[in-house]
Amino acid sequence: MIDEISHILLLNKNKEVKKLMYLNSVMPKRKRKATRTLTQQNLQKDLPLEKADKPIVKVSIAGVGGVGKTTLCQRAMGSILDDYFSNYKITIGVQFFTHSVITDNGEVVLSVWDLAGQDQFQQIVNRFLIGSSGVILAYDSTDINSYFSLHHKWIPLIEEFCDPNIPIILVSTKNDLEDEKEVDPSLVRNFISSKEEHNQNIIGFLETSSKSNVNVRETFDFLVNTIVKGKIEEHLKKIGNKKRMKR
Repeated sequence: MIDEISHILLLNKNKEVKKLMYLNSVMPKRKRKATRTLTQQNLQKDLPLEKADKPIVKVSIAGVGGVGKTTLCQRAMGSILDDYFSNYKITIGVQFFTHSVITDNGEVVLSVWDLAGQDQFQQIVNRFLIGSSGVILAYDSTDINSYFSLHHKWIPLIEEFCDPNIPIILVSTKNDLEDEKEVDPSLVRNFISSKEEHNQNIIGFLETSSKSNVNVRETFDFLVNTIVKGKIEEHLKKIGNKKRMKR
């Protein structure tokens, strides 16, 4: 009796297996999406139509975690929320923002790559510096160690992964906290004006406050205009060289 029951159960199980196999053969397969690497080319494809036909200017913003890089980006792009300053969250690896900018030489799409400053994201962050046309180096005006990290960590990384002539702008954040400042702006200006090897590409310094909206948009506009102007001059120089070679 037990053998008969086992035999019946086995037959029923085989029928269920065959049924599943048949359904699997006739049902359309769900295609698995390939993982996408965040690149300049993918960014171009994902832009809204009104932006897709405009030149893209990639700018990276770097500095240790917590200095206010993401807040600066969101304030500049006009997307910051009223309660943002009381709900701080760290950037996981990298995030990016896009925004149309009217420069002295026409409209471009500013693509800002906001790089995480925490050490655990370092290996991810390094490769996102590649291809940047300009860099914003940010430090917290109330934390002198965040300023020193620009010298010890971020400037060497830029020298390693970016174009030798890349324009860099230094910005201090949280300047609304006047009584808590630890970094004297004159220290930064003296560094920029000195003839050290590591500051040759620094084109300016701005004291900002995302909370008070001071020098936020000006930071990005100044850097983008400098980049676009440099690209045009480089293009005209190449044309001039080609003409001289034909003579």
